[in-house]
Amino acid sequence: MLLRTLLACLLLAANCVHAQNPRVLIDTDRGPMLFELDIARAPNTVANFLAYVDSGAYNGMLVQRVVPGFVVQTGRFRENGSEIPQRPAITSERNNGLSNTAGTIAMALSGNPPNVNSATSDFFINTGNNATTLDANFTVFGRLVSGQRTLNTIATTAIFVGSEQPIRIPLVRRVARVAAGEFPILPAHTASWYDPNNSGKGFLIEVAHAAGTDANPLLLVSWYDFFEGRQIWTIGAAPFAWGAHQVEVPMLITSGAQFGAAFRPNQVVSNANWGRLTVRFTSCANGVFSYTSIYGDGVIPVQSLTIPTNEVCAGQ
Repeated sequence: MLLRTLLACLLLAANCVHAQNPRVLIDTDRGPMLFELDIARAPNTVANFLAYVDSGAYNGMLVQRVVPGFVVQTGRFRENGSEIPQRPAITSERNNGLSNTAGTIAMALSGNPPNVNSATSDFFINTGNNATTLDANFTVFGRLVSGQRTLNTIATTAIFVGSEQPIRIPLVRRVARVAAGEFPILPAHTASWYDPNNSGKGFLIEVAHAAGTDANPLLLVSWYDFFEGRQIWTIGAAPFAWGAHQVEVPMLITSGAQFGAAFRPNQVVSNANWGRLTVRFTSCANGVFSYTSIYGDGVIPVQSLTIPTNEVCAGQ
């Protein structure tokens, strides 16, 4: 009985540790990737990586190295060609039980042979199973949980002959923290969304920002529904931070105006206290929206019907 209790406690503790693993969004011009970092087995490496993330150092950087079937590497150069300012090198956490298999993320090193205690900002993603060649020196600290198609696209980008430099260098637009176990709001969520259980209910979502910048994103929502035999529309907008997995949007409903030539702006009556909609995505193509309103409260499972041009969000 005592042994069973101890095992249960150990399992519970392991699950708690796993549940607290931080996640990061790596949003590239070829699509998004979501990584989970192993804070239990690589605590110092994860802390170092997150320090670069939180400072914004990884925003607007280049994927400078692509070796087919081996790795893609980034974390050294900004879009303008300047180098990312380096924090002090960290002590190696290799041999931590994590292996350089496909889809894992690891720290790059300097020197030949590599100095195992030289990791700073540079990191790579394994696109092949590289355990036998890399595990002795290179510290793995996380794994890909979403965005395999994006990784495949970057890993197969054309490179110059005799080089590891991509011809059209992939750009990492931003890297941001995401709550453990959650999926971040992405530009690819700009779409038409519908309730598969109710064909009369849907949403138009736009992930937008003020002209000239993408530093302060906004979520714009138009919600159409039926109530008491008539169609109703509500609209709302709310700011959020990149990496956020949900946002609460105050919804506004209007009445009183007529369409066409009879429209008079002064006839429009707005009710800013209609309700609030919490938008939460569980993948690129699925979400769960919950609401409180003057018509009642509820939860709506949604699926996307569209995806924006030039955005990639697949391979979950």
